Amino acid sequence: MFSADLIRRARLRAGLTQAELGLRFGRPPSQIARWERGEVSPSFETVLSVIRACGFDLTLGLADRDESYVPYIERLLDLTPTERIEDALEREAVFGEIRGAA
Repeated sequence: MFSADLIRRARLRAGLTQAELGLRFGRPPSQIARWERGEVSPSFETVLSVIRACGFDLTLGLADRDESYVPYIERLLDLTPTERIEDALEREAVFGEIRGAA
């Protein structure tokens, strides 16, 4: 659904109907609709072209994978909502002291 979501979001953000995007891109509105519903998956190059037809650029990059925060998240998920709030308040108090010392 990745390409379907990207195409739909770009079209809606540009304020275009499927028919208007079809005219800009040179494809029938039914083709745009099939892409947006995920019935047909266009190539990556086509997705980029559709996004450009909407007046946007899609920027991509590679980043090192970082899962160092996963244990922290898992610990928080084990807490009750009340315990999470208490944890956040304690953490904010510490950060407030650090900001005050700076």
